[in-house]
Amino acid sequence: MKKVLLVGVGLIGGSYSLALKPRNEFEFGGFSRRSTTLDMAEKLGIIQHKFDDLNEGVQWADWIILSIPVDVIRKLLPGILDIVKPHQLVVDFGSTKGAICEEVKNHPNRANFLPAHPIAGTEYSGPEAAFPGLFQDKCLIVCEEDETKADLKDEFEEIAKSIGFYIVKMGAEEHDRHLAYISHLSHVTSFALSNTVLAKEKDGEVILELAGSGFASTVRLAKSSPEMWTPIFLENKKMILEGIDAYLNEVQKLRDFLSADQAEKVQSFLESGREIRRIIQ
Repeated sequence: MKKVLLVGVGLIGGSYSLALKPRNEFEFGGFSRRSTTLDMAEKLGIIQHKFDDLNEGVQWADWIILSIPVDVIRKLLPGILDIVKPHQLVVDFGSTKGAICEEVKNHPNRANFLPAHPIAGTEYSGPEAAFPGLFQDKCLIVCEEDETKADLKDEFEEIAKSIGFYIVKMGAEEHDRHLAYISHLSHVTSFALSNTVLAKEKDGEVILELAGSGFASTVRLAKSSPEMWTPIFLENKKMILEGIDAYLNEVQKLRDFLSADQAEKVQSFLESGREIRRIIQ
């Protein structure tokens, strides 16, 4: 029976546990700064053991899965690696990788650490949001795999595939640049649109009555946890600022075309953007 400590028992950590539950090969413990969160995770069958001391939980586990805000991962990870044994694997499920990997690049137990990022989630958070099918047909990005012990990495990846993941491998900096454009920028625009509409349309009933499905799908990500996304934006600031500048440049183009009543250029702009349909059905 493999013992897995979930440091963070919300949507991602909780769904990981629930996905593996039918195998009857894993025993899950949980650590959270909120005892009520651990109580709920236990009630939902996500964990069987609760730890109020992180070191105690780490010493108990074979695998330690970090699914907490990325700034907290960066702070806790060196101390966790300080006490791991040769057979233990520490995996971070954070949405940024550069700063985390840089923090432990020279750690003597770096080989016991695997930086990974499940490209899966919803706008909801907490143990109640977890469900076993979250990772089906989803991508798991693994970074700097050559820095991790091969036997530990291979076992983890095989288990990941068994619950629906397919594996994509890349460097930490490459990861952060891709995610800035494909994921983080989507959240930037969603939060910005939400703030824009709320500032102008203060009557929530009007928004509810008049908003179509396009608005709802565009601002859906603005329901995501600010506690999680603030550290992501700050940890990946360089790449996100690059993405925001590129996005604002495109918005400015459209604004200029509209201001000058250049219908053909507006249409060309829209046709160019519509090419995304070749990639996303």
